[in-house]
Amino acid sequence: MDALDLVEAEFMCSDGQWKGTIEALHEVPLDPVWPERFNALARAGVAEWFECERDWSHWCAEQIAQYTDPQLFDVIAFSGQTIFHQPINGYTAQLGSGAELYAAFGAAIPVVSDFRSLDVALGGQGAPLVPVADALLFGNFEACLNLGGFSNISMDRAGRRVAWDVSPCNLVLNALARREGLPFDASGQLAASGRVLPELLADWMNLPYHKQVGPKSLGVEWLQGSFWPVLERHEHNGVLAAEDLLATAVAYIASQVRLAVKGRQTLVTGGGAFNDELVRRFGEASPIGQGDVPFEAFVPDATLIQGKEAYAFGFLGLLRWLEWDNAWPEVTGCSKAHMGGALWGKNGLSSRSPNAMQ
Repeated sequence: MDALDLVEAEFMCSDGQWKGTIEALHEVPLDPVWPERFNALARAGVAEWFECERDWSHWCAEQIAQYTDPQLFDVIAFSGQTIFHQPINGYTAQLGSGAELYAAFGAAIPVVSDFRSLDVALGGQGAPLVPVADALLFGNFEACLNLGGFSNISMDRAGRRVAWDVSPCNLVLNALARREGLPFDASGQLAASGRVLPELLADWMNLPYHKQVGPKSLGVEWLQGSFWPVLERHEHNGVLAAEDLLATAVAYIASQVRLAVKGRQTLVTGGGAFNDELVRRFGEASPIGQGDVPFEAFVPDATLIQGKEAYAFGFLGLLRWLEWDNAWPEVTGCSKAHMGGALWGKNGLSSRSPNAMQ
């Protein structure tokens, strides 16, 4: 909830092989009013949801128009801001109206939105969705790790792409940094200065989610109901030092990631890739159990680190516009491969947008 990431991307397919480039990345800081409105939706009524979605979509359209020329695009992918995510209860909700965005640009540029709902309706987790892009655009890596609000991973296993949410990540690290009045722990400096609290680490490592078999995914509801209560119990007799909590959280995230990666060469992107202390611990030879081994983390340039998720959703939107499957059962657990996303405007097969593929 710190910025809107806008990526201008170009994709090409030759002999069944996809490749793409990020032409431009624009990071638009969010006014504090937006996180406040997003957080309030958990207790709001239906009218407040639609009013916030309308206003948010209009604001996003204004940023797209300010930083880019929408008329240059074949299709716009609008992933939305996840507010509710409870696939076990059969629903997920991303704030962002594809209809509003489509109308904002004169109903001339196709828009794909609401990428997760169909997957959940088909029995899937609705997340992570990026692994399809990982497989088709970054197949030269053994695994792809995204360090966003949650950490998630995708990899090939016996010829099939598998993926799951591994652990919380920036949502936790940023919340702990705010105890010191900081928006985040720059480069992991506070975490590097603290000491790991072994009992707290053990309790976080033993959360039931980590024993579940994928596909599986996490949401803020899990943080509120499972993760933070563990810390509350440990702070029953007094508040613990922020640097020690950050050191422990980094050790926990790194351990869970090492257990997931199992030594594979891994592309690491997302905001957490800027956390030097976290990345350093991926290669640290301090296993805590079988399978917890160091691995080689490939951290690319800053544009790909920050823009990969938006870039990947652009690719998923392109696949939907072309009427190609962009979600796979082995990744999300859905009952069948499908074209996820609501398409506003005509697809790439029935008619052309201003610069449609030949």
